[in-house]
Amino acid sequence: MSEQQPGTGPTPRPPAPQEPKNQGSLWGGVGLAWAVMVGGEVALFSLGLIAWAVPPAAIVVWAVVLLVQGRTRTGRGMLLGLASIVAVIALLVAACFGLFYGSGGFHG
Repeated sequence: MSEQQPGTGPTPRPPAPQEPKNQGSLWGGVGLAWAVMVGGEVALFSLGLIAWAVPPAAIVVWAVVLLVQGRTRTGRGMLLGLASIVAVIALLVAACFGLFYGSGGFHG
């Protein structure tokens, strides 16, 4: 028969793992940054040159708000998305200069 030793009861279950906080999605933040930039530039195109700075500022403000609220992955994704937008713009400008000077520049 099975006899239990004194002092040895059933082992208690370990505590259930806590559900991690919803920190958002990194790729969702990148996509959101691109959507805000493209949508904002299209919507503000008619306002002139001064409005070009509004969408990047909106991305930074929105990312900071998300970081403060605890949605750190989405906030970081938005900042990463803004960095990728700046990188794409820099590559496009460099390509334009390369084409311009490769075809003879001003003396072509």
